Amino acid sequence: MTSTVLKMAIIFISFIGMFAMRYIPFVILGEKGTSKEFERFIKYIPIGVFVALIVKDIFFKDGNIFLSLENIKLLPMLIVIAISIKFKNIGLSVVSGGILIIIAMLISSRL
Repeated sequence: MTSTVLKMAIIFISFIGMFAMRYIPFVILGEKGTSKEFERFIKYIPIGVFVALIVKDIFFKDGNIFLSLENIKLLPMLIVIAISIKFKNIGLSVVSGGILIIIAMLISSRL
């Protein structure tokens, strides 16, 4: 199994799991069975999955923690955190993060 196929499988399985976590309680309990606490919990599931997917890529290299100035992914991460706090929009955070990481990688490849 190639790395790309494995990553796509992980994304698909994560999608199924997240969908099930959001859909099944509503099917079983209906609208009347949900509480305010449950609704607040459900809102944080996509953010938690997003963070879990990117933390390993940013902070680890070859199985070791990579927190040096040579890690080009740290600066875009800090900028995206600031954008996320300012605008509170996960879509904007994802798009800006993708653009910033591409710019950082292009700059580092030219150095």
